[in-house]
Amino acid sequence: MKKTFCGISTVSFILFFLFSCGSAPKSSEVNSIGHIESSYIDKAESVPLPIPPKKDRSFFSSIPAAAMLALENGSPESLRFAYSSVRKEINSYSEVDKVFFNVIKAISQIVWPSELFFFDCPEADSANSYIGAIESARHGIYDMSTGNSDFLNLVLPSLVLLTSTSRDDYYDISKASLEAALKLNENSVLVNYLLGVLLRRQKIYDQSLMFFKKAYEFAPDCLETSYAYAYGEFLSGNISVALELGEKIIYKNPQYMPVLKFCAEAAFTLGDLNKAELYVARVLQQEPDNSYYVLFRAKILVQKGDYIRAASLLDVFARTDTENRDYLFLRAKVQKDWNRNITAALATIEKAITLYPDDIGIILAAAQIAFETRSSVNGKSANELAAIVLSKDSSNVAALEIQINDLIQSKKWDIAYKSSSDLIKLNDSSNSALFTHISVCLAVGKKEEAWKIVSGLYEKNPNNDEVIQAYIKVLISIGKKDEALNLITQQLPSASSKMKSFFYYEKSFLVSSEDDILVNLRSSLTANPRNKDALFRLYQIYFAKKEYRKAQYYLKQVVALSPADNSLLKLNTELETLLSK
Repeated sequence: MKKTFCGISTVSFILFFLFSCGSAPKSSEVNSIGHIESSYIDKAESVPLPIPPKKDRSFFSSIPAAAMLALENGSPESLRFAYSSVRKEINSYSEVDKVFFNVIKAISQIVWPSELFFFDCPEADSANSYIGAIESARHGIYDMSTGNSDFLNLVLPSLVLLTSTSRDDYYDISKASLEAALKLNENSVLVNYLLGVLLRRQKIYDQSLMFFKKAYEFAPDCLETSYAYAYGEFLSGNISVALELGEKIIYKNPQYMPVLKFCAEAAFTLGDLNKAELYVARVLQQEPDNSYYVLFRAKILVQKGDYIRAASLLDVFARTDTENRDYLFLRAKVQKDWNRNITAALATIEKAITLYPDDIGIILAAAQIAFETRSSVNGKSANELAAIVLSKDSSNVAALEIQINDLIQSKKWDIAYKSSSDLIKLNDSSNSALFTHISVCLAVGKKEEAWKIVSGLYEKNPNNDEVIQAYIKVLISIGKKDEALNLITQQLPSASSKMKSFFYYEKSFLVSSEDDILVNLRSSLTANPRNKDALFRLYQIYFAKKEYRKAQYYLKQVVALSPADNSLLKLNTELETLLSK
């Protein structure tokens, strides 16, 4: 049925209207069904119709663009700007404003907990997808229902990386979403930081470092980005850079525990035992019951030769755990080196091997104790234990070092020099191998080679105790006695007991009168009564003077420290024969 207008058909009305206006088309211009042909339209004047502007239909379309961009950037400074840009009377906030503020609040609390944010945050509807993603993240869940409609939908679910470590089944989708968000805003501190966290969680440290570095460059004053970048350098093996960055953070945030902890690890790795102990002590000031750092400090003290304090810390640790791998290793070392209780040390290391039969480190420790005491551990000699390690890893540096030290102890210097030369050519040869090689070089008269090695070590790490010891020995050997004396004088005031004992012993070779020699050797023993080198030299001095009683007094102490050393036992027997005459 045709539509009508006041009883007149539509077509009739159009024709009536056109004729009444005096501009009716020719009959040929109207087809049989009443449509006006294009020939008429072409002759008429066209009237342009206004096109309404395209509307932004995104959820946050009412938020100023600058504020949204700041939110996407996500740094603490940007979040503050985003908040201040939208802030108004609290009663006038729209639901969009409320969601906007709650997103800011969540990012600030979860991602930048060290930053202080003070602002009013009205409650938002929890049914909103952005709020839902945040709440899921707070409960350790990656919200996969947000989709990828905008930047925040891509990013917010990955906040779970900072709230939970219990799951890893969402890593692939999180990575894809964050990478998509990064294409939308490559300078986002938030996205670069979260990608760094994700890759660090996956142990892809080099890639993680790239993102942390970028986040740090865009937000260098943020504690979290600074720490992530510094720790990222540490995990990537750039220890010196990491420690330097970490100490800058500590300067501004002296009580920040994560940085104190990793700086302790970094300093220890670099061999700076004094600095490492300082940071560990600062950790224990805040966490006195932290057993890991109690044991860590004991480990540092053992390496420094401060056995009295180390033993006390091991006693503290033993109240909670007597089967810890590192505890057993350190306890055996203290028993051997300080208590001189070889029986107890062997029993402790045998317990460690029983508990950790496949642990290469424990087997090597047992081999070292067996070598030093000329004893067996669980019926195996030092060489046999080293052979177990070498059967699994033919290039194991520590096991090879034990074999070389056995050659040295047997005074087979030429063979030891060849083996040591081969060892230090290995890419993973340790500094201890270099120190051993320096000693071998001095023994076979290759002083220039020793100097070349030790000067390079000293240039790289002049604060390392072992490097300083080797450096001074070589200086004295090649005749640079004044330089050696100046270095000893410079280092003595702040040196540990172990190092003071070493310095006084070496100083005894730099003075001429017998009285000065004896004074320095006695000072060496005051600092460390068990310094075998100082004790043995005193024996030699008194033996040369034919003061056999005094010579015996010092030799017996050396024998007590190395009861399995047959050469010492032979000297002691000869001395007793002289005294019996």
